[in-house]
Amino acid sequence: MKVKHPSKQLHLYHINDLHSHFENWPKIRRYLNQKKQEHEENNEDVLIFDIGDFLDRVHPLTEATNGKANVQLMNRVAFDAVTIGNNEGIGNTKTVLNQLFQEAKFPVVLGNLFDIEDKNLPDWAQPYIILVLENGIRVGVTGLTAPLYLSYLPNGWQPKESYEVLPGLLQEMKPKTDIIILLSHMGIIEDEHMAEMYQDLDVIMGAHTHHVLPQGKLIDGTILTGGGKWGEYIGHTIVGYSEEKVITSIKTELITCADLPELQLDEIEINRLWDKGVEMLREEEIADIPFTLETEWYNHTDLVDLGLEAITEFANIDIGILNSGLFLDDLPAGIISKETLHHILPHPMRLISCKMSGQNFCDLIFGMEKMREELRVRQVTGMGFRGKIFGEICYKGIKVDTDNKIIYYNGTIIQKGDTIKFVTVDHYRYVSFFPLIENKGESELLFPYFLRDVVSKYLEDHFPILYSK
Repeated sequence: MKVKHPSKQLHLYHINDLHSHFENWPKIRRYLNQKKQEHEENNEDVLIFDIGDFLDRVHPLTEATNGKANVQLMNRVAFDAVTIGNNEGIGNTKTVLNQLFQEAKFPVVLGNLFDIEDKNLPDWAQPYIILVLENGIRVGVTGLTAPLYLSYLPNGWQPKESYEVLPGLLQEMKPKTDIIILLSHMGIIEDEHMAEMYQDLDVIMGAHTHHVLPQGKLIDGTILTGGGKWGEYIGHTIVGYSEEKVITSIKTELITCADLPELQLDEIEINRLWDKGVEMLREEEIADIPFTLETEWYNHTDLVDLGLEAITEFANIDIGILNSGLFLDDLPAGIISKETLHHILPHPMRLISCKMSGQNFCDLIFGMEKMREELRVRQVTGMGFRGKIFGEICYKGIKVDTDNKIIYYNGTIIQKGDTIKFVTVDHYRYVSFFPLIENKGESELLFPYFLRDVVSKYLEDHFPILYSK
């Protein structure tokens, strides 16, 4: 980058991976809107972006409104563009996602997700936008999201890798722009790769892997940013440029949201968002249970057995595997609402069926048995898990004789050449504990329901409410 004259500045602010954690949201909203106003009053250029995973169905209001409440919250910030993360993209059915941004007051930029039926980008997204600033600087903004094929394809979407779309987007954008910004929900490894591959990218605003880059990371003239997760930070990037519209400098910083001034009404607002979601979910009653099923993360319980009954019945598969740490609280006797199930099973997990040889299945199970003691107390985060610890591994449909290295299915010993099919949560495919599921199994995502929806359907079928309101 050649310095020709003293530069002018463009201020870029971004947030990423809020995941419906609204603890800092009032402060974030206030800060972003104040900065927008301050810069504009000082005749300084300013743009604000969100880099995806703003919503997460772990929050009851997000669950109750299918994320539309999140979009309404975003509308109160002067966002210039946003992209989506996997929580928007695969945390919703195709129908819900196609309706999510109907009332959005900001553009969604997304260049690598296509409708399987017509091969086009969805109507609610644009491959890129060009923002022309007051002084004539042209800022091109595009977005990419993590191409999680296993989850997107059954939902009717065709994701593409960066190398399949980005060269064409940059070729089209370059003659029309002076600065190019990529809103990337691809993760830090892919961000580094793209910075090395594509010299036309000036700023890559990163997300998905929750990386924290306090001063950014400069790779071949491209600055990478990363603001953690859950509203911990706001990213602030300053791009300097000359009279000739040549970039002269790029630097970035993170603003710690915990240090921002807090108003007395902030806590009231945060609590109100939660309470409103709980209230809405409680209005949807699904079953009437005559007994209480208690949870115990360190042991196999009747509650886990109910979960295993639910997933095997739904999948029509005899063998099921779950961990007790998935069930965060007791299932109480009496009327069960959607709020009850959301509270117990907040995870945005779906089921997978997996088919593998008897040999590989036995290796998988004995691998689980070898890790049993460790996993019983192992703290787990991410990959869709919204609990505390993994807990006890629990099976349905098989009996495991660890001493003699034998597994029984339907009373007979599983042989190496058998074909075995089982059902579990998609979380098992993503974590590093059980690589055989990914490497040796043929997995199929059972779309579109989450684990809690499958359990809800089981309860509704087996314990129906025998009165009408």
